Order: sequence, then C-alpha cells, then structure tokens
Amino acid sequence: MKIVDFDNAVILIDKPVGRTSFEVISQLRRIIGVKKIGHCGTLDKFASGLLVACTGKASRLARYFLESDKCYSGIIKLGVETDTYDLTGEVVAQKPFLHVTEDMLREAAKDFLGIIKQQPPSYSSLKIDGKRASDRVRRGEDISLKSRDVTIYRFDIKEFSLSTGEIFFEIECSKGTYIRSIARDFGIKLGTVAHLQSLRRERSGNFRIEDAETVDSIKTVVDSGEMGTFIINPTEALIDFGRVFVSDEAASKISHGAFFTRGDVLSLELPFDSKPFVLLDGKGNLIAIADIDLDKWLIDYHMVFNSMTQPF
Repeated sequence: MKIVDFDNAVILIDKPVGRTSFEVISQLRRIIGVKKIGHCGTLDKFASGLLVACTGKASRLARYFLESDKCYSGIIKLGVETDTYDLTGEVVAQKPFLHVTEDMLREAAKDFLGIIKQQPPSYSSLKIDGKRASDRVRRGEDISLKSRDVTIYRFDIKEFSLSTGEIFFEIECSKGTYIRSIARDFGIKLGTVAHLQSLRRERSGNFRIEDAETVDSIKTVVDSGEMGTFIINPTEALIDFGRVFVSDEAASKISHGAFFTRGDVLSLELPFDSKPFVLLDGKGNLIAIADIDLDKWLIDYHMVFNSMTQPF
C-alpha cells in the first residue's frame, strides 16, 4: 500500500455544520500524524464548506491564501434580527416582511455591489486592545467596531420564498467580508430586519469545495493510501505565481538567502498580475518566494525554505 505523505502540503477540507474550525483541524492532525497545521481563514461553527489547511513548512504560505477572494452560498432569513446577525444569537428585533417583492430583492442586491462600507458584527474575532470583540461583548462591555471597506463582486439571488422570508443567495467578495453583516444590512435595505440562517464557503481563491473532502473521508484515504484532489503541492497551490527553476548550486545559495544570477536560471515563467515568483530546484521543490525585478535583476525574498520536500 502506498503511504501518502501529508507533510508540507495544502489540504482542502469540507467542514461540516456544528463543528468549529479548531475542532476540525485537531481531528485532521490526529488522522494524518502531522503536528504543524495552520488554516487559512476560519469558518463559524454554524457554517460549512471549504477550509484550507497548510501543513509543515507549507504552513508559512497561509498568508498568501488569507488574502484571497471568497465565494459563499447561504440563506438570509427576513423578519428576525439577532445580536450575532446569525441563527445562533438572541433575537433582538422582529418586523413584518410581507411588503417585500421579487423586484425589491434584486434591486437591493445591486446596491451591495462594488466597494462598500461594512461594520463587522460585535460578536466577531476582531480584536480591540488585544482582546476579541466577542469576548468583550459577553462580559457586558459596550463596544463599537469601526466600519471598513470590503468589495462585493457578485450578489445573486438564486431562490426565495416570500412567504417564509428565506432568501437563497450566492456572493463573491473580498477577504474580510462578514456575510452576517450583509444579511443584517440586506434586511434593513428592504425595510425589515434579517439574519444569516445558513452559510457555506464554496471557494477561496483558486481552491474550490468540489476538490475538498470531509475529515472522515480523509481518514479513509490515509487507511487506503489512495490520492485525492484535496491534497495539493505547495507549488501547485501557488499557481498564479511566477516560476523560476534554478540549478542545484543556486538552490543551495537561495536556501541560505543568498543572491543568485541570471546564469543560475534553468527556466522562467512570468507571474499572473503582480504576484511574486516561486523559486524551485530542478526537482520542483520549493526553496523560496521572492519579488524579482527582471530588468535590474533585483531580488527581494519574502521567505526562504530549507529543503522543503514536496509531499508527492
């Protein structure tokens, strides 16, 4: 039986409803036998969907994936507002919604497109003076989080039931967007109140839920030794980055943060947009990430890895 090496990898998990991201990562750690695991953006306990984990030395790459745009699907429930802006909170307001029409729904969704000001929920992991906002609220403190700019690229109303007030939606947005706040503000825009009834992360950057597996399914993979689309080489995960393959001699230099010359380059592929370059040895092992000015041949290392062997 082939043994799958989960070290130095990016792993795509389908998180279930009712479990925290921390609990899912802890179970994954026990199953794959890798101690160092980081995740690239938590999901609330009531939410499900894509949770991106990085293991071993690849955990240092989490900063790049945290910056990615996201796609979510879910249900907004009209008529009831909660203190957390989702179904887990205490009801703080109720208002009728029978005046809402299909045209109102679609017009309201258009108002959220582009760069908008958004006030995060008080019950959030954002920190005030080093302490989580949610912890301060639970201690009875009166807090107010500053609004911030987020970008909504797409806000589609997929289905709706005006009798029950359930609005099925799909949103593509920038990092740091609180869909709970979108749900609350959507209700206000419609002349009523609302909260987020369900949420599922469908995509994060180039990673998609279709390629993810539940932790239980990953256990089956560990037992069988079969590969799956849920485990990704770090270099494949950084698909938008440029590629620079260098000689073995240069790889040794780079692993110590030293300069290398154009003559050390075996091949080069330009990055997408303004992304940096990944520097690879002849076997495709990731040895560094850097900005490179190709005209002046100036190299600015973001991070250097000492012999990060690919998982497969």
